[in-house]
Amino acid sequence: MNDRPSMISKEVEQRIVGYYMVMKMIEAQYLELESALVDAKYFSNEQISEDDQVNLGVQMINRFLEENVERA
Repeated sequence: MNDRPSMISKEVEQRIVGYYMVMKMIEAQYLELESALVDAKYFSNEQISEDDQVNLGVQMINRFLEENVERA
């Protein structure tokens, strides 16, 4: 998650983060994220790197969080 050492494994961290995402993200946001990642892969002829996919996902999640704050 960040650059500091962690006492928990990456697998545990990823599973927890995945759970949080599923529980907090509304379905429309999840579908938008999924669609954007599939499109990015398709339009790059499946050449987009996993790092670039993660960066795209992070950008979208940050936007979703901002939208959630504005709605609250």
